Amino acid sequence: MLGKLTIRMQKLVDGRDAFGFDVKFDLGDEGVILVSGSSSPIAVSNDDRSVETSIRISAADLHAMLAGELAPAMAYMQGKLKVDGDLNQAMQLSSLFA
Repeated sequence: MLGKLTIRMQKLVDGRDAFGFDVKFDLGDEGVILVSGSSSPIAVSNDDRSVETSIRISAADLHAMLAGELAPAMAYMQGKLKVDGDLNQAMQLSSLFA
């Protein structure tokens, strides 16, 4: 599932302006998706490196968010999405999932 989620994330950021920071989606045992929003064009990979903001979420819940079936704010309030680092940066990403 990681490969499909990574490709879907790449499509979401394709053609968008850099947003100034890197964020890691930590999917637990499934792996990670790193979105390098500090580069232009935005790069997406499965590199696991240290970033200022990391979002912990299950692969299934990320899939639901990318499909528009789960709102990021709702996932956060339900405890399905946890933010390590800068919450303001994480909130800026919600426009990707609109």
